[in-house]
Amino acid sequence: MAFGAEHLTKSFYSTTVLKDVSFRIGTGEIVALLGQNGSGKSTLIKVLTGFHAPDNASQANLVLDGQRHPLPLGEPDGVMFRIGAVHQDLGLCSSASVAENLVIAPSRGKNLHPLRWGRVYSEASALLERVKVRDVAPRAIVRDLTPMQQASVAVARAIGQVDKGGLLILDEVTAFLAQDAVSELCDLVKEIAASGVSVLFVSHRLEEIWRLCSRALVLRNGELVADIDLAGSSNPELIDAIVGEPLEWLYPAKEEAWGDSRLRLEIGPNSGVGGLRFEARSGEIVGATGLRGMGYRRLLRALYGVSRETGTLQIDGEVVDLSRLNPSRAYQLGVRLVPSDRMKNGAFGLGSVRENASLPVIGQFVRRGLLRRSIECDWVDGLITDYGIVPRDRDAMFGSLSGGNQQKVVVGHWLETQPRVLLLDEPVEGVDVGARRDIFARIVEVAKRGVTIIFSSTEAEDLAEMCHRVLVFRDGTVAGELEGSAVNEYEINRLSWTVTAGTRGPDV
Repeated sequence: MAFGAEHLTKSFYSTTVLKDVSFRIGTGEIVALLGQNGSGKSTLIKVLTGFHAPDNASQANLVLDGQRHPLPLGEPDGVMFRIGAVHQDLGLCSSASVAENLVIAPSRGKNLHPLRWGRVYSEASALLERVKVRDVAPRAIVRDLTPMQQASVAVARAIGQVDKGGLLILDEVTAFLAQDAVSELCDLVKEIAASGVSVLFVSHRLEEIWRLCSRALVLRNGELVADIDLAGSSNPELIDAIVGEPLEWLYPAKEEAWGDSRLRLEIGPNSGVGGLRFEARSGEIVGATGLRGMGYRRLLRALYGVSRETGTLQIDGEVVDLSRLNPSRAYQLGVRLVPSDRMKNGAFGLGSVRENASLPVIGQFVRRGLLRRSIECDWVDGLITDYGIVPRDRDAMFGSLSGGNQQKVVVGHWLETQPRVLLLDEPVEGVDVGARRDIFARIVEVAKRGVTIIFSSTEAEDLAEMCHRVLVFRDGTVAGELEGSAVNEYEINRLSWTVTAGTRGPDV
């Protein structure tokens, strides 16, 4: 066995988040690390990479080439430099060059001497070649790269400190990649493993797990509850192990009943992008999709007033000129947006759960000009209970919550504002199957109350199961519309990929 970990235990205050976890990964083996948000995956990775020290330092070990190394690792022994990790946010400096990210940043200030840029660029080129990235120049600025190129640079940096017999950890690297980029990255991971590097692969997309991995380690409540040979398992068995109970359905039954026309949107041609007409009824769930870069987010941006468009928006008979629409006016009209990047656009990570949850409805807790904290706390406690948010602590820092629980707070606080139109931009991205089920149930519930929902996503299965209609975008306009029995995963993918080679719409 090339790599292993023994007896990893970690607690924060009175809460134990890792409980005596031990596992092994063979040379060149790709093993999945699975579990719901809050199961302990992130803590396990942080212990392995030295960010956290385990509680039981006398027992916790890393095993490399059959030799045990006590945790936490010390840099002088060199073991730490045989473990490379790529996290979901990639950890790149966007304003720096590829070479600076690959060669200078990982040096950690060691062996300081005047830089020889020729040598820096040469080393960067060698790292890029090692992972077969040939379309990225060492002098390129990271922010100018495509998402796939950025992910490749992050993998190359991690590989730079991992030799044969070492470990590469990929933590939700594919979360924000398009389908074709995910395919490229999976091929790259296979090549890396074939060179003798062990890989620990974390993803909530089970199709990637089946494609890449030979085994799956499943964490639940901080314990390693299963080590599954995927060759002899099935998708339902894997989901049951993750959730801890039979998951009879992931998607709730959607009702095929809706009310009168709720909104009408007419957008004129803009900067070479064609016009767009859209209507939706109360209680209807309409999907918006397409390949990334094909402009399927244009609909959401226009409805929320964050893009410069010409045309009109009509909601329940009230007509607004799009050129004068902004988020504040959209809010007055009853439009609410759940953004795709919750930490950047949907919440304040350093604030508490209470502050993030109550902010959109803070006015209802004010009496005679004073905030009634007791009323606010009671309301937040009710939200935590209704949405199953863990931990059940209104004063917990929002940024400390798992991704699924963060998303429950963000979705929950907007649903409680009594919207007319709810815009959902990748509402379950990076969210585990249990939290996905809870969020999907809430979406269907509010649709039954008459709320019009626009569901923007690249996940064809989610759209097929959740939506009454699906609009497929190409070059910023609707290329096709699916209704009734045509709303299925095959048709959504077929229309999404029926794009003239080389065309690319605006990233809106």
